[in-house]
Amino acid sequence: MTDDGDSRDGTVATGSEQRVYRTTHDFEGRRALSTTVIEAIEETADVDGPSSRVLADVIDPDCLDGLFRPVRHRTDRKNGKVQFPLDSYRITVYATGEIELRRID
Repeated sequence: MTDDGDSRDGTVATGSEQRVYRTTHDFEGRRALSTTVIEAIEETADVDGPSSRVLADVIDPDCLDGLFRPVRHRTDRKNGKVQFPLDSYRITVYATGEIELRRID
């Protein structure tokens, strides 16, 4: 647990009432971006049902995977983000691979 706001995996306290969980997806690895998001949901949120189904209820996992996938000639996408709500969290996925779950209740 850190309080300096760095992007290491784990819960980051950013105030007395807010909690933020951050992790980073490895685009060089074999796992899909949506899998990393699902794992972050399982680590953080208390959701009803399988995390993969809960994610699919708010965003298409295949579209999420393709959004920041490297394009021709392995050109990485450096800019952009997508945000979506999930229960009492706002999930932000950045083109850099950073994933943030921020409690919003």
